[in-house]
Formats: sequence, C-alpha cells, structure tokens
Amino acid sequence: KNNDALSQSSTIITTSIQGRLRLPDPAESLNSTRITLNDGSKHSTYTQPDGSFVFFRVPPGVHLLDVQSREHHFSQVKIQLLEEAMDVPKCIEYIYPGAPKQAIPHPLELTAHASYEYYEPRQ
Repeated sequence: KNNDALSQSSTIITTSIQGRLRLPDPAESLNSTRITLNDGSKHSTYTQPDGSFVFFRVPPGVHLLDVQSREHHFSQVKIQLLEEAMDVPKCIEYIYPGAPKQAIPHPLELTAHASYEYYEPRQ
C-alpha cells in the first residue's frame, strides 16, 4: 500500500488535448501534418489520415498549439489548463498574431484559412 501513496503524491495531473484539422474543401485531403505544443520539445504529434490528433499527458499551464503546415495556414490556439479543471481546457483561437481572439470549444476543430500557394503576405 505504501507504493500507492508514493506514486500518487508525485503524480502530476495531466490530460489529453485533442482535435481535428479540416480543409475548406472537403474533397481535398490533408497530408500528415505536424502539430506542436509550445516549441514542440516535449509535445509534438502528427495528424491521422482523417485529420485528427491527440496530445497525451499535457500538464497544467498555458500551452500554444501551432500547426506546422507548409501548405495551409491554420490558426494558433492558446490552451489554458487549470489543475482544478483539467477536463475543460480553455482554448483561445488566434487567426493571426494580433487578430481578435475568440474562445473555441475543445476538442478543437481547426479549419485552414488559406493555402500558401494563393497566400500573398501583406507588405
């Protein structure tokens, strides 16, 4: 029984963050796309063929989700995990830096805003 007590006291509460990437045109298929939390050093994953993804064992804190796609532009999402509410992540979508932010539900549904071949950066 002592082992239980030990393992419990040293356990950090973690949760899973999940979602799905979509393209505006459902006929287009999304290549396997890398998604990172923060800088990707601890949490990095790839989408499944249906666009879904999961990050496991995400600790409390504020995490920045980035879609590392060379073909499509996706929003950045800031995810706030509070220890007392790990099952309800607060997710804020930033379509581009400085854009009005909006709260979005979890699991995340992220649709690409633009394809880079048509994407003209503003000067």
